Amino acid sequence: MKKILVLVAVLLTAAILFYTLRCYKIDGTSMNYSLVEGDFVLTYRLFHTIKRGDMLVIKHPLDPKGRLYIKRCAALPGDRFFQKKRSFYLQIDGNSDKTKALGLSHDLEVVQTKEGYFLKDPYEKYYDVVHNWRLIVPSVLTKLPVTTVQDDHYYMLGDYRDNSADSRFFGAVPRNWIYSKVICILKKPRDWETLINIEEADKEK
Repeated sequence: MKKILVLVAVLLTAAILFYTLRCYKIDGTSMNYSLVEGDFVLTYRLFHTIKRGDMLVIKHPLDPKGRLYIKRCAALPGDRFFQKKRSFYLQIDGNSDKTKALGLSHDLEVVQTKEGYFLKDPYEKYYDVVHNWRLIVPSVLTKLPVTTVQDDHYYMLGDYRDNSADSRFFGAVPRNWIYSKVICILKKPRDWETLINIEEADKEK
């Protein structure tokens, strides 16, 4: 009887882990250099809170194969943003004064516009957000008007901003398109030749 109970407990634990956790191997360059091809991520499905900066597994509405993508949450519902010359400008909760205070208290660059105060490229301070200035990129990746993220939607961007199919193409993602949150990253060994080769591969595209 004891063995049966142990077996049931093991099977139940395995079922719970299988349902709540997912492991993915990175394929693609849109999250360079936070994630590179060959890295693995462990994700958790039963999360409730989404924060700015979270890496999330999302449904890509324009992918004909229905594949899942990993992107970083750049703006929450109610946030305002715009993009100019490849820089991303964020206004927290659509509140200009709150944004200015946050920027000053955390040493983030604050820019004043006719729409109020915005943080300029706030994620570049904390994450490996990079640009490849040698690439000629479409205007949709370099210039966006001031936009407010609608309720229950999340604006998702790749860390490699010049080579990422993300919300700049398909808009903010509804909550039910978000499948899981990255909770652990297993990085393959890094060396400078590997990173150079990734950049050169993008250049050729």
